[in-house]
Amino acid sequence: MDVDQERLIQLFLDLVEIDGVSLKERLVADAIKKRLSQIDVSFYEDEAASKINGNCGNLVIQNFNRSKTDDSLLLLAHLDTVQSTANLKAVVENDIIRSDGSTILGGDDRTGVAIILYVIEEIARRKLRHRNFEVVFSVAEELGMHGTLALDFGKLHSWSGYIFDCSRETGCYVATTPTAIDFQIEFQGKSAHSGVAPEKGINALSMAVELTRKIPVGRVDEQTVANVGKITGGTAINVVPDHVVIAGEIRSFNRDKIDEICENIRQDAASISEKYGGNINVDFTTGFEGFHLSKDQRVVNDLEKNMGELGIRPDPLKYYGGSDANVLNANGISAVNIGIGVNNPHSNNEFVVIDDFVKATKLLLRLLEVEEV
Repeated sequence: MDVDQERLIQLFLDLVEIDGVSLKERLVADAIKKRLSQIDVSFYEDEAASKINGNCGNLVIQNFNRSKTDDSLLLLAHLDTVQSTANLKAVVENDIIRSDGSTILGGDDRTGVAIILYVIEEIARRKLRHRNFEVVFSVAEELGMHGTLALDFGKLHSWSGYIFDCSRETGCYVATTPTAIDFQIEFQGKSAHSGVAPEKGINALSMAVELTRKIPVGRVDEQTVANVGKITGGTAINVVPDHVVIAGEIRSFNRDKIDEICENIRQDAASISEKYGGNINVDFTTGFEGFHLSKDQRVVNDLEKNMGELGIRPDPLKYYGGSDANVLNANGISAVNIGIGVNNPHSNNEFVVIDDFVKATKLLLRLLEVEEV
């Protein structure tokens, strides 16, 4: 099925001109609601805003009311951008769409939003037969998938779906991701005047430095990466710091390796705490659960089959990044994140390859087709 490239690009340009950083997606959602109100589609905004302290909830589109079924597909893209697109000057040239370099483009993930919205409008405009599907335009994805974490999954009908948010060429899709564990470590010492009576203090920063040296960072092994990314604390250069906090993360395809690193951190913290006479509190939380999708699963099989029929070479990825797909898979919805042609996301050099953009749109149209009896 042909895609009206000019109309697709214009839809994308209309969307990226609307400023909507994480937790402030209201204007984007309202613009989409206005378009949806002109076609025969049911939609609602959920209660996520109150749960995550944002100004907008997830936008959910459903055209039917039935029990969960393998026949239904969930489609998802996120509304927020990692930085502002206010005063964006978009440029379309040499088969790409980019900004003028003064702002990000917002292709992550307004490209995905445009793909799904175009297909919805095309189905309505041309009265196309299609598989059952529902759509979630999520919020606050860039902060850690907060919008999808706040979804009421009991209101969704699908057991499988496709996410349009992978910053790779069309054909790539995320088949495997690691589990990510975030950690925050709080060091409590004792303040004292560092010039007059340093021996009366317990230096929390010294404890933090000693423990940080023991935490593996960078590429730990072929399946694991780790990072200490933030440190805060101290009050003045002449005061022994009594409170310091460090934060970081561990990502691995091997859960046993994560558990090993976490246990080593706990043991090292206990030893250092005893050595200095201070207190160290270690807190681990799950950033996102990893998943693996095999080729014998229908959602993957259908994807590769339709890619092949469009002349697109399937390229399953083992990918270290997280996305809304992690939340969906953790909640029992087998979801594949598909490449949409976005390059250099989160930077002023971001651009979208128009050919990939169009291919991804054609792919979605095929995935929703109903075979004639």
